[in-house]
Amino acid sequence: MIAVRELTVRLGSAEIIRGVNLRIDAGEMIAIVGPNGSGKSTLLRTIAGALRPASGSVAIADTPLPKLNKRDLAQRLGLLAQHAQVPELTTVAEHIALGRHAHRRWLSPQTRADLDAIEAATGVCQVEHLKDRRMSDLSGGERQRVRLATLLAQDPGCMLLDEPLTGLDIEHQLAILELLKGVNQSRAKTVVCVLRDLDLALRYFDRIVVISDGRISREDHAAAVLCPETFRSVFKVEGRVGRESSGLPVVVCHKPECLHGCVPRHRCLDKV
Repeated sequence: MIAVRELTVRLGSAEIIRGVNLRIDAGEMIAIVGPNGSGKSTLLRTIAGALRPASGSVAIADTPLPKLNKRDLAQRLGLLAQHAQVPELTTVAEHIALGRHAHRRWLSPQTRADLDAIEAATGVCQVEHLKDRRMSDLSGGERQRVRLATLLAQDPGCMLLDEPLTGLDIEHQLAILELLKGVNQSRAKTVVCVLRDLDLALRYFDRIVVISDGRISREDHAAAVLCPETFRSVFKVEGRVGRESSGLPVVVCHKPECLHGCVPRHRCLDKV
């Protein structure tokens, strides 16, 4: 269990996160959503220990992050950052092996457990055929799957992903979300993911946390959170959750000042 208590984070002179309280239970799948600049990525990076809060705390099973050494922290939390630099000259196999550093001493040889974890992560992410290729030669979708395989090889109890779908086509977006859902269900991994697409957050995640102006505006199961009040007060649109012909939930919305001004990636109420 991860407990975020009265968390405030400043970047320079700007206060980005303001007094946030959040509990993340083991095995949950949580989507963090909100407008641009609301503090989603900052909150995720602070939970991962990549940023130090101005006040408040983050604790794992009642142990504050500063009391965990780097190896212990990496075994409990893994972060897939949005803009992390990738060593271009490494092969895919070498990159995925980097995930095992959390379980090995410096310069120690790979163990059977390391090799098994790498093989399993490579198989789950379906990148076996890429093992000998350099990271610099991969497409965006291939690279993201390799980065996810590296995170799986790390084998943390909780996986934190910052907008992992950015720049990917819909095929690869769905593939990654299906993979995360499968890992959550089969390995009981906790998954916390910053997302922009409300439709996908609605379909794949158990709980949605809405961030607005550095604070948690709402948090609950998707149907309760994505209500007309949330669309109006947080996203500045008129919206609701409907159902498409297949029965899948879908977000439908429009800008209040325009009869047919659709918010990008969502369908307009006046056209449904």
